[in-house]
Amino acid sequence: MLERSSPGTARRPARRTGRWTLIPWLVGLAVAGCQDRDRRPPDPCTIFASVENVGSDNIRDVDLLFVVDNTNSMTEEQLALAREIPNLVRTLASGDETNPATGMPDGWQDFPPVRTLHVGVITSDMGTGGFLVPSCMASPDVGDDGILQTRGNVTIRGCMATYPSFLEFRPAEGGDPVAFASDVECVAVLGTSGCGFQQPLEATLKALTPSTSPITFAGGTVGHADGANAGFLRHDSLLAIIMVTDGDDCSALDSDLFNPSSTRYPGDRNLRCFQYPEALHPVQRYVDGLLATREDPDLLVFAAITGIPEDVNPDPGMPIDYAAILADDRMQERVDPAMPTRLRPSCDRPGTGLAFPPRRVVQVAQGLTLAGANAIVQTICQDSYASAIQAVIDEVADVLGRTCVPQALTRDSNGRVNCVVVERLPAEGDATTCSAIPGRTFLRMEVDELGNTYALCRVEQIPTGSDGLPVDGSPGWFYEAGTADVMRRCPPERPQRIAFTQPPPPGTLTSLECLRTSGSDEAEAAVDVGSPCTADCAITSDRRRLLDFFPLGLACEPVSDTCQPRCASDADCAGGYICYDRDGDGQSFCVNPTCGMSVDE
Repeated sequence: MLERSSPGTARRPARRTGRWTLIPWLVGLAVAGCQDRDRRPPDPCTIFASVENVGSDNIRDVDLLFVVDNTNSMTEEQLALAREIPNLVRTLASGDETNPATGMPDGWQDFPPVRTLHVGVITSDMGTGGFLVPSCMASPDVGDDGILQTRGNVTIRGCMATYPSFLEFRPAEGGDPVAFASDVECVAVLGTSGCGFQQPLEATLKALTPSTSPITFAGGTVGHADGANAGFLRHDSLLAIIMVTDGDDCSALDSDLFNPSSTRYPGDRNLRCFQYPEALHPVQRYVDGLLATREDPDLLVFAAITGIPEDVNPDPGMPIDYAAILADDRMQERVDPAMPTRLRPSCDRPGTGLAFPPRRVVQVAQGLTLAGANAIVQTICQDSYASAIQAVIDEVADVLGRTCVPQALTRDSNGRVNCVVVERLPAEGDATTCSAIPGRTFLRMEVDELGNTYALCRVEQIPTGSDGLPVDGSPGWFYEAGTADVMRRCPPERPQRIAFTQPPPPGTLTSLECLRTSGSDEAEAAVDVGSPCTADCAITSDRRRLLDFFPLGLACEPVSDTCQPRCASDADCAGGYICYDRDGDGQSFCVNPTCGMSVDE
């Protein structure tokens, strides 16, 4: 006896909107099962589906801001960061991620490479409001003030004394990622002569806030985004912030907190940031302020490498349990009984120093996550920051084009799935024809309401082996599920993705159209495959993509009394479907030969 399989219910992701990803996928041509037993037509059964056409623009420009603690305890940490910069730059420039098992690039583009990369560096030094304090004597008023650094570390071989306020890299123009990474290192390893009162959150906000914002800073000053730091942050880029600090944030609302003679805040200056939280800016200032820099919160990545206890360090790519981190006993701020002039350390690892509870930094990451941005927290107490930087790469890749899809798909013996990827190329640029891009086949030209003409291309689906990876280097796309890389980078509820060996050019609108077993709950009011014959089965303009699958259009199929795709041969049907004359009346329709059925013995 044939019975309908019961597909699981896919949970639609809540955040991924407005870019080149396939997650707002074309949930097209969903296969409904056969009818109930009283009305079930003979197997094979009909297609019953809805089609939703959604595509979105690429995000290909990345603005990367390093926020580096430059206090006197940060020598090892700055060097550990510098060691990971070459891989970070190489991966963003190529889109080819490193395989964690081999430590080498995996050989194909996991996401579209960046078009332009801006890199800037600021310090945690915001001065002490003019009060003279040891370790803050160089510039006691405002410190480095969130202004992008131009000093090069001449103690590093090959470094110049000065650099532009931000560095720009354009991979497509033949830039050398190794040389660019070296320049970034020259600025990012900026020494340890900064003020001992770290204010990385205030420095970050001032660096990225425009002067027109209602947000103001010490002394009534305004942000630098359109002033001293002009040109670094673009309005439509992905903004990635990597903050490295071994202490908590002490962004002062009242600079009297630093006054050696303060009567309002008496006691040891080293403990005042902990003892007088009312003298600090509220954490929400930084959540709201950073969100204000992007129209879409998903275009913000905030990564903090800081004093998380080692054994509660989140696994990269997994959901972060902020409540558990903040509740950990080592994350509680208490005076160290062994050294009463400081707090008790939250982690201590020989070779990379010790760190103190970064509660405010973690709370900012938590607030940004709740608001729909992307946040990462990783411990600073580890020998290598490779996994921390890889977590940043994964988040950036997710926005640039890695696509973890919500519904598991069934592969055939060659590893292919019953889906089609269709691209609408940009009207202008280096690649406006399907023949200009490997792995593409021309479908037709499309004209929008403004008269712009676009080429529609079908992307070649390439076979995969038993390991779920491409069997060769052919250009195109493939469905990847169950691999270690997917399990590491996709969330548990979406452990599968669509990957490209040859991604589309910037400005492409991309859609995934799948034939899959599903109910009819996704059916649209508009005429579509599966609409009742009481409606006119003619394909309307909003469903014209159906003609890519079924060029003969729809007609009324009398057994199911629904609109179904007409055909003269199997060539007129989407992949995996056959042309079938159910009643022998000379009318043939595309049908699913299996209908998602299982045999019940």
